[in-house]
Amino acid sequence: MNRKTFVVDAALLQELGERLIGRAHIALAELIKNAYDADAIDCHVHFEDDRIVVADDGHGMSEHEFLDHWMRIGTTHKAELKTSQRLNRALTGSKGIGRLSAQFLASEMTLESTSADRPGETLYAVIDWTKIVHGRNLDTVEVLWESRFEAREYPNGWPSGTRIELKGLKSEWNAGALEELGREVWILRSPFRSSGERPGSRNAEDFHVRIDAPGIEGARKSFDRMRANLFDNWKARIRGNLDGGRRRGEASVTVEFKPDYPDGVKEKSEFSETVALPVKSEEGRNDPLVDRMTFEILVFRPEGRQTGGISVGDMREYLGRFGNVSVYDAGFRLPYYGSGGDNTGQDWLNIAVDQGRRLNASELLPERLRTSTRYMQDLPAPGRLFGAVDIDTGHERAVAVRAEASPDEWLRIQSSRDRLQANPAFFQLRDLVRFSLDLYANRYRTLSLQAAERKRAKEPVSRKFDRALEALDRGKAEMPAAVYQEARREVVDARKASTTEEEALDRRAVLLAPLATAGMTALALSHELARESRFLRSAGEKLSRLARTLSVSELDEIAREFDDLRRRLDALQELFAPLLSEVDTAATDRLLVRPLVDQVVRSMRPLLPRVEFDPSGIASSLRFPVGSFAEWSAILQNVMANAWNAMLDTERAEISFDGEHGRGGREWLRVSDTGQGLGIAPEESAELFEPFERRLEIGYDNRSIAIGGQGLGLTIVRMIAHRRTADVRFVEPPEGFSTTFEISWRGAGK
Repeated sequence: MNRKTFVVDAALLQELGERLIGRAHIALAELIKNAYDADAIDCHVHFEDDRIVVADDGHGMSEHEFLDHWMRIGTTHKAELKTSQRLNRALTGSKGIGRLSAQFLASEMTLESTSADRPGETLYAVIDWTKIVHGRNLDTVEVLWESRFEAREYPNGWPSGTRIELKGLKSEWNAGALEELGREVWILRSPFRSSGERPGSRNAEDFHVRIDAPGIEGARKSFDRMRANLFDNWKARIRGNLDGGRRRGEASVTVEFKPDYPDGVKEKSEFSETVALPVKSEEGRNDPLVDRMTFEILVFRPEGRQTGGISVGDMREYLGRFGNVSVYDAGFRLPYYGSGGDNTGQDWLNIAVDQGRRLNASELLPERLRTSTRYMQDLPAPGRLFGAVDIDTGHERAVAVRAEASPDEWLRIQSSRDRLQANPAFFQLRDLVRFSLDLYANRYRTLSLQAAERKRAKEPVSRKFDRALEALDRGKAEMPAAVYQEARREVVDARKASTTEEEALDRRAVLLAPLATAGMTALALSHELARESRFLRSAGEKLSRLARTLSVSELDEIAREFDDLRRRLDALQELFAPLLSEVDTAATDRLLVRPLVDQVVRSMRPLLPRVEFDPSGIASSLRFPVGSFAEWSAILQNVMANAWNAMLDTERAEISFDGEHGRGGREWLRVSDTGQGLGIAPEESAELFEPFERRLEIGYDNRSIAIGGQGLGLTIVRMIAHRRTADVRFVEPPEGFSTTFEISWRGAGK
């Protein structure tokens, strides 16, 4: 048979450029990636009239590299090298089509390149793409080149690098197009990676792109400011890490919630899970096919007031343009993933699809995590996300080849250069990221339900039954009539019973409250009456003097009325005398804390056998706010009684006191014990100061020697402290103790 070889039409270069590049910002991104692969630290893109200049300070090209690699369309030498020559960066190029970007952008190209190995020699090449003619063979397209023995300087005065000058631009670069191009270039690199802003350094992570064009600097500053403000307003952060996945088959995922998110959750919350690969198999694949990846996703709530002065409208616009979850291969963004205006792959995680299905439970989470109901309704929409998934297809290929995997068993870039092949490895990547979002939705719903339950725990029981009746009425149409009637009757009866119980508790409080507060009420009234009595005595004496001086009988009569009123107040004050000690009537001094504690300890010691007391930690100069001995004694007695009850079932019984002059003028006294502990975190203990709040469980054998127990002690403590402008709370106990009560106040002159 006769033999014939294929002949390639020269116009194929134009066809390839149109199909494989497609958009101007992708073409420019390819040239920037070439600079990155050449170990450049700085890449400058300069626009001027009908010209674009792309210059970098990389290792440049030798004559051999230019002829054997750059002049060969479709070469795969980068895939074979895997990492860059000097900084060992993961190479971004693998198809050998980057040079087509120049043809896509302009009609003529001039290339200058100086190799780091031969800094005194510069390669020059000129290509006129208009010389491409349909019907002529590709090998007829000429490239003029020569090597010149002359040194050149590249960005930052570097002796090696590459400079590409493009003339006869095929697109119009007005102000709007330049700003749009800038935005696309500024999101080329992952926003979660190190910025590499170390002057003079040449490390693998250091890579800066600068665009010089009219008006671009202001747009860049606005872009950076917007991103910084956005990052200050995230509500939840999702992180994932997979390393050695083909060997170990496991990844880690962490979901972190800021305080006050969800609403009602005051503290920061964090959850971690280990995920086995594959999360969900497709096409019968059961092996882990992804080896290494990391991702970080921020969740926003674009409503209400935002920090940093960012408006909700600006936040929504930014997330609509740059949000969702993007994929970065070897540090550079693949345009198909994420948002970004005209891209068609913004739902690559199938979020909108599952929201349209009104999915209630995740298909990826294990059964043990499916504790809350309908949690998938809290799956965040793409317009509330900003995230980046970092992969390295070069690394994935190398690991897979070593494992003798088939070409379809690792993450690969399609020939179009903007997306990953939809193979089993990609499905595992997608499902791992979706697992993290499903975990977020699950934990968000769980936290929301817990916060709602804590809020409901404080509401009357009758209100809970009211909500049960409302739920029954909403579901009436879906229930058999007989079942509905019976269920409603039972709930109504239960509500009546709960109302009766609440009324009984109210009556009990009415009876106990006066008894619990009688002493303090007497003290308060006694002090108030004494003050008014002193005022009336002074006013009466002044009126008497005026009456004698002016000889006005009416003033003398008024003075007598003042004196009569004072005597009636003094008589009324005597009614409270049995409830007061003599010291209480002179609560005008700041009593020293240490002597007062010592006296209370002496008086309480007979009631608290086997308890060791240590007041040595109290500063000798520390004083309580102005108040009486009875007030501070009542606080200490109640706190010590609570400590005694908590230590009844423990082997070690010790109460320690320490007090200091703290920062900012605050002073404090802390009482620590070795009892059972609060059973809840100190920051959640405010409810323990509410009336009838009892958490302590005392063993049957020790109940007879417990002190108090009606749940009013801490309420009285708080009431007295607030009267004397002091604050009370529980704090983290020191080592060796289980509970620490603190009373604090502002020092003298503060």
